[in-house]
Amino acid sequence: MITHSEDAFEKRWDAMPEGKLELINGQLIISTLAGSRRIAWHLLDDYGPPIGLAHAPAQLWWSALEEAFGPYPRPATRDEWWRWAKSFRYSPEPPHAGPQFTGEHYCTYGVLKWGLHYFAEASRLGRSFGRDFVVRLEDDGLTPDQTFVDRERLAYLCDLYLDGSPTIAIEVVQPGSETQDRSVKRLLYERAKVPEYWLFDAFSRQATFLQWCTPAGYREAKPDADGIYRSTAVPGLALSLPELWSMKEADWRQRWRPFLPCPSSHKDPLPALHRGKDDLHWDSVPFGPRVGLKPCRIRFEEFGSWCGRAKFESYGGGLKIDGWEATRRIFGMLLMTFGLVDIVKLAHPRDWVLFLEPGILAEQSEQHIRNLLGQAVYEAVEGIRSEKIYRGEVPGNDALCAYADSEVECRRELAEATRNWVRLRLARGEKLLGAGG
Repeated sequence: MITHSEDAFEKRWDAMPEGKLELINGQLIISTLAGSRRIAWHLLDDYGPPIGLAHAPAQLWWSALEEAFGPYPRPATRDEWWRWAKSFRYSPEPPHAGPQFTGEHYCTYGVLKWGLHYFAEASRLGRSFGRDFVVRLEDDGLTPDQTFVDRERLAYLCDLYLDGSPTIAIEVVQPGSETQDRSVKRLLYERAKVPEYWLFDAFSRQATFLQWCTPAGYREAKPDADGIYRSTAVPGLALSLPELWSMKEADWRQRWRPFLPCPSSHKDPLPALHRGKDDLHWDSVPFGPRVGLKPCRIRFEEFGSWCGRAKFESYGGGLKIDGWEATRRIFGMLLMTFGLVDIVKLAHPRDWVLFLEPGILAEQSEQHIRNLLGQAVYEAVEGIRSEKIYRGEVPGNDALCAYADSEVECRRELAEATRNWVRLRLARGEKLLGAGG
């Protein structure tokens, strides 16, 4: 990725969706389906086709390229494909899917998070969980902003998820995700008979409390005249809306304030977190996305085995979601969510043709690659667990760096990153900073 000005960086970040990774109807949903598409575009913009090419044979990618763009007459040779791609006028950027977060959302989320945590610890009626906590509802995997699980339901806690309904699911609505929270997720929670679903709109300072009741499903419950909502699913849990809406970040030393003292605390301490037996863990299903021209449903076992945390960062040449390996897997699931035909539309045809035909610009790119790798430096550094790892970088180019367990592997990964970076710059006609170009 080319170095952006601070203003351009902020605009780019604001166009990203809220950091949520969920499995809904067999699709990887990053806040919304539009958010998933926006993130797929960002990853292709930063890293180019190499982030996903290995997941399908070249011929399938060519078929997707033809179906997506319909070149006519069909190019017959490598050079014809390249001439067509270079002359094709196309802007692949999808609509914005942000904002990633807002001050109002952050404040309300923080107050609810810590207030509910203090309530759970003081009342000993259950436990609260944050945004990366997965709730499995049949084949779907949701990550509410906050979740409360009573003592009885803690028995269904697995290593990576809660197998079934929580007691309370809470969402703080972001601009752009209103339909997702108020319609799609409401239907899923109602179908699963989640006892209560709370929605907060930090901008309009409105709260909606839905309670499940037989046989009608959800009905809306209102706070009392003082603006206090009293839960029926967790007797003793009471939330003061005037306190919630009046609190600022400076008040967070009193984060428990919105939740009133519980008159009926459990006499026994909360049980220690003991995850139930479960065979689902990172890589329990070997990573291998099932990719075709059209979308393919992601199974919950695949989602649980491949999906990392919703930790969005930008470093080392582009967007990372819980590190490089998790980012690569997320893109694999996005291939399944959209299918190759829709994915190729998220990058210019010249990017795809250049990487599908390695011989194009080969001599020119190798010259730059040799120049950059000739400047590379490698050193042993201390890892998170005090183990020795190797770091390689091309000085003056933040995009060209690599980490690995051995120097040989580090050199290989830096060479691959450099080769991809150079070819992508050449495809787009961009200046190769630090490469003598």
